[in-house]
Amino acid sequence: MSFWNLFQKKKTDNSKDENHDDNDGSEELLFAKNFTEAGGKFIYIDKGDSIIDTFVKIKEENQWDKHDVKCISPSLSKNLGIKKTKDIAEENDLKALVIECEYLLSNTGRMLISSNQIKNNKLESLPDILIVIATSNQFVGDVSEGMTRLKSKYLKKIPTNITTINIRNKFIEDDFLSYGNSAKEIYLIISDE
Repeated sequence: MSFWNLFQKKKTDNSKDENHDDNDGSEELLFAKNFTEAGGKFIYIDKGDSIIDTFVKIKEENQWDKHDVKCISPSLSKNLGIKKTKDIAEENDLKALVIECEYLLSNTGRMLISSNQIKNNKLESLPDILIVIATSNQFVGDVSEGMTRLKSKYLKKIPTNITTINIRNKFIEDDFLSYGNSAKEIYLIISDE
């Protein structure tokens, strides 16, 4: 069953008690709830859409030109037709960065990333807006499960610079959880692979 079908089923299922705990639901639904409540912009790609079309719509919505958005990954550069940057610190006019992630943490609505996505850059040095590309098989319950899967995924060489991205909620000006840290405005594009 695809993520979208799970979401629709949850939305229309009236047989469950309204006070039902979301932790009993799927990791996908819990993530979506936590991510959007924190201020993230969640975009699920259905069969009729493509990541490229969605990316173009995000650029149009923000009125960015081709120099405003870049990535670090050669595969993202090729697939999305955007320029690759080697040094984020030299990109003074960069408005957004497109990255991938390791895992999507359902219990917090955050993304687990590593040096595979941001190289040796610190979160503070990244632009304020991130566009994260993920697939529906990257959902995990929490950081602990994400780290366990990360160790299994990279048996010989575990990546460095492992961290989670905090979501900045621009509608809550006095959000003490994101104040003074490296919280980012995040567009998350998820596809069914």
